[in-house]
Amino acid sequence: MMADRFDRMRAELPGSVALVEDWPAMLRAAGLTEVRARTFLVDHPAPVSDGVRQSVRGSLERCRTGLVEVLDAEDAAALDRLLDPADPAGVDRRPDLFLLTAKTVHFGRRPGS
Repeated sequence: MMADRFDRMRAELPGSVALVEDWPAMLRAAGLTEVRARTFLVDHPAPVSDGVRQSVRGSLERCRTGLVEVLDAEDAAALDRLLDPADPAGVDRRPDLFLLTAKTVHFGRRPGS
């Protein structure tokens, strides 16, 4: 859903062109050399710390706010329930909450460095 939202947002910009986000190619086009990528696994099994719980909450809040115009009523209600601090099924109270994701970082060197 987020990718679709960004595609629509980009398409609405004046003079926009379709773009495949090929980060290595874009970094090379910017003049970087030795372009590489590294992916990091982020794994916080249940039970999570308060910091991880707040991170999950923040991510869901951003999704709820950013996708408000494309969520159907059932999905919006599910997110609202997950974000309700009083709901036992919400992220603030769930004992089974976990975080598993991957983050990819693309990098390269400036010539001569």
